[in-house]
Amino acid sequence: MKQDTPPASPGQQEEEDDVVELDEEFIVDEDEDDYENDNGFGISDISMDDEDGQDEMSEAASNAPKRDDSELVFSKHTGSVFCCHLEQKMGCLAVTGGEDEKAYVWKTRTGEVEFECTGHNDSVIGVEFNHDGSLVATGDMGGLIQVWKISSKSLLWSENISEFVWLKWHKSANVLLAGTQAGEVYLWKVPTGECKVLAGNKANTDCGAFLHDGKRAVICYANGIIKIYDLKTSQVLHTIGSLEGHSGTVSCIDIHPDNNLIVTGGEFGQIVLTKTQTGKVASKFECDDTSSNESSNHPAWVEAVCFSKDANFPLVVAATLSGNIFIWDYSKLALRHKISVGHGISRLLWDPLSTTVYAADLDGAIQILNARTGEVQAALLGHSQNILDICLSSDSSMIISASDDKTARLFAINAPERAASKVGIQDSMEN
Repeated sequence: MKQDTPPASPGQQEEEDDVVELDEEFIVDEDEDDYENDNGFGISDISMDDEDGQDEMSEAASNAPKRDDSELVFSKHTGSVFCCHLEQKMGCLAVTGGEDEKAYVWKTRTGEVEFECTGHNDSVIGVEFNHDGSLVATGDMGGLIQVWKISSKSLLWSENISEFVWLKWHKSANVLLAGTQAGEVYLWKVPTGECKVLAGNKANTDCGAFLHDGKRAVICYANGIIKIYDLKTSQVLHTIGSLEGHSGTVSCIDIHPDNNLIVTGGEFGQIVLTKTQTGKVASKFECDDTSSNESSNHPAWVEAVCFSKDANFPLVVAATLSGNIFIWDYSKLALRHKISVGHGISRLLWDPLSTTVYAADLDGAIQILNARTGEVQAALLGHSQNILDICLSSDSSMIISASDDKTARLFAINAPERAASKVGIQDSMEN
């Protein structure tokens, strides 16, 4: 087994119903079922000597959380769980991928494995269900990307690329986007495999996204450059250079609900808001990781960003690997809140139904924040090591998390008030 770990990240409004109509050669026929293959099952055995086992158990005991708020623990993986995703249409399936070169699709109600995505020979660092939950994509560090059909539990399509980093499904079509360390980005129609390549600029790409209109994609690079591509022509519509935007690696991205703004974060604590129509930088912020009683010899690294899901609530949140969370009012170019949680943040999620933000930290907790007041309301505990990924269900009723502790966990929240109440009750009982 390889011991690799995932690559680390050290305006005119558009009409909402202007949905993508990619050229006919690049639109998937939903009735194509000719690419199904049988899928195997099985879990690899792992052996260790007694001394290693004792050391591992001792470390786990010392890092054990004071309580476990999760409703379900998925523990089939035998190494760090790097990535996770929830099927967004029904919410009944989850997918996880990990260091053990495994990816599993499993039931959120019981934790029972629906099927294993076999064939990977390196750490699985990207997993995602498509827009209607009929397909799931898995990608490993060796460059193997596979797409599985949920109904038949079978392999539908696969491709090998060099140094795979991330993948994203199109919002409304079976079109898959994937980025590489070399900077090339591939766009495939699934299952026919018709491919377009969005040429890079000799720099790694750590993240990318489809715009909500489905006609364009944004790709971010390690040299600070951001490009907005037209998907039909594969041409670059706008390039945001390092002088006007980022001066270092761009490691995270989010798209505003009205599709007019992009927020990106990364090296040197930089947050950049860019207009999607013009490619012009609308504003820039810097995250200051120093506190009143310390001085920093290294700049902040922004690992996660997200917009408020309410277009009328002009806030953006950014989080750093040093453990600080910044909430900016971009309409007034003002910092509203700076919150220190004491541990680095790996992921942010903004609940579309409220002002609640979920922040996954590197101490195994999911912090629950009120973005309006800047208060940390509660924390969801259960993991004993770094949380590397989280995903919120479409109805905001549950969160899945993936961790270095070899588990994925499901937390039932239903509403932020329930999560806060649940934790508060448990705290009072323990005291």
